[in-house]
Amino acid sequence: MNCPTVGQCFDIEVARDAAGWMVRIPEIGGLVRVSRRAEVDVAARQCIATRTGIPIGYVSVFVARETASAT
Repeated sequence: MNCPTVGQCFDIEVARDAAGWMVRIPEIGGLVRVSRRAEVDVAARQCIATRTGIPIGYVSVFVARETASAT
């Protein structure tokens, strides 16, 4: 099993829909919904920190894919 380590950068996928933004964190199987794009990074980092036990200050994220819903 490959466990995340302190200081790790996680790829995230961000999708816009009618209700806001859905943030997917494939490496840990995490999903987070936020209402504003500006909240994406912090919400993803908080989710990762909670699920892995890594202090949030050591977690970084990279938006690997960003899409808009076709509604």
